[in-house]
Amino acid sequence: MDVGFIGSGEMADAIMDRLRQAGHRLHHHRHGRSDFRDRAGACDVVMLLVPDDPAADAALFGDDGFGAALPPGALVIDLSRRSAAGAAANAARLAELGVLQVDAPVVSGLIPTAAITLGGSDAACARAEPLLRLFSHEVVRAGGPGAGQRMRPPEGDTDDPDGLHRLLRLMAFDGPTDSVQPNLC
Repeated sequence: MDVGFIGSGEMADAIMDRLRQAGHRLHHHRHGRSDFRDRAGACDVVMLLVPDDPAADAALFGDDGFGAALPPGALVIDLSRRSAAGAAANAARLAELGVLQVDAPVVSGLIPTAAITLGGSDAACARAEPLLRLFSHEVVRAGGPGAGQRMRPPEGDTDDPDGLHRLLRLMAFDGPTDSVQPNLC
């Protein structure tokens, strides 16, 4: 599979190593703009690991961003730790282009990660999970777009290895509904 990867640093390198070991062809770019836009059309999946909402917005939708160059049916896996509202807004904009998105924030410094909380449509989650399992022992479905960000642990939180406390917090604040009911993908 052709996988685009936007980002840099130790975490990005570790994830890309796992993808290569699994036999995927990588198209790497540090920030996802300029010349990556030309390569985005060849990608089945693009993983995004950037520092914040403005960086994600620029990579996807800036003047030289790659979002509009993705083929219909492509999948964006946003591994960044960012706002739930920003993740949900980007998922809606990509959906208008026929592109799926999941938000799946990774815990810095941990490969394989203890757990990835996954937000997105059922179709997007089903496609993302096999790739995420290459570098995480557990993928927990948190709900629709933005839910992966809402349920993610704070940076450095390792006191909840099984995700129970995150699940209880999600249920206490969001309540169990059809659209935000945690279950395993």
